[in-house]
Amino acid sequence: MGEADDRFEAIVEVLRILGLFMAVAPWKVFSFQGEDVIIDVDGGISHKGITAHPFPCEITNAVWCNAGLVATWVDHELRLARMALIDFQNELEEGISRSELRLRNDNVKVAGSSWSHSLDAEPIAMVSNGNYIIFALYTRGVYCIDVDSTELWRQPLIGSEESKIPNSNSIAEITVDDEIVTIWTRGGRYRTLSVNTGEVLAEKSLPVECDIESVFSSHDRFLISSKDGWVWELIDDNITVARKLRGTIQDAIYHDDEWRIISWREDILLSNQETVLRDELGIQVVIEDDKCIVIDNQGVKTPHMG
Repeated sequence: MGEADDRFEAIVEVLRILGLFMAVAPWKVFSFQGEDVIIDVDGGISHKGITAHPFPCEITNAVWCNAGLVATWVDHELRLARMALIDFQNELEEGISRSELRLRNDNVKVAGSSWSHSLDAEPIAMVSNGNYIIFALYTRGVYCIDVDSTELWRQPLIGSEESKIPNSNSIAEITVDDEIVTIWTRGGRYRTLSVNTGEVLAEKSLPVECDIESVFSSHDRFLISSKDGWVWELIDDNITVARKLRGTIQDAIYHDDEWRIISWREDILLSNQETVLRDELGIQVVIEDDKCIVIDNQGVKTPHMG
């Protein structure tokens, strides 16, 4: 195996020199101390020119908190799941592979992690306000931990009610604004909680039929994307904008008093019918030097609506 690995790496290096090797597509990008932290679709993490795979398979959820990167992995075949914190104070470490995990058939610690814990259900949504990490486990509930992984509170899932959408009460998204966290279900029901105590502050439903895929937030303003292409802006529990897109939202950010959206190969402004097509698939919108930038699936950065 060692000689085969060496030969493979040598071939990859030659292809890279010749410009024939394409890096793995990025999945999510964070910024840490002025440098990008790039997570790719295979679970690789790149920082300061070094790429490692601390997790045995692709990463399913990832957020940045005041202590570093909190991420999860799931192996459905082995029915294993784990959450870990990597603080980036030391060089990234290579972990075991998925094949090694299957041979060992246990839930090993994530390589180079400050803490690493097994989970008894699949994590389906996660968010952080910096000090706390709030996440949902499938069929279990919603949990809040601090950056040292100490559990602060937990809440049961939102109760069932009649809906035309299967699994309408499954959690689709969690958003957070400072001390308020909002839990969103696929069927449009949403519950606001106190981040500090887990106390339920309110529970309401959207006044439209929907199958929520994702929700983006900016303080008290929300952008909701349904799987059929409909999007809604929600402010103070009222829908202020409704618009049908050609696809669902890949990512969105509120900047300069405008929702800036990427959807498949389109750049979109919510308040404007104009769209700009792009050659590659946009995967994330970020703000750099007070400008809205799109990162595409080749890792290239270009201006939004540019």
